[in-house]
Amino acid sequence: MTTLLRLLLPDPRVVREKRSAPAAPVPCAARPGTPFRHLDGPCQCFFGGPAPEFPPTAGSPA
Repeated sequence: MTTLLRLLLPDPRVVREKRSAPAAPVPCAARPGTPFRHLDGPCQCFFGGPAPEFPPTAGSPA
């Protein structure tokens, strides 16, 4: 039975490596009208994933 599970499930080390380096901030699918972005990968708000953040700014407002 364990051999069958190993064939069906991905290696957790590979999944962890893919999540560690996202290319760019991803817009939040749960809050499309806001500037919230996910810096750690795709939006997982509907599944209890990490919360989005505001995108970085270019400095303090004038």
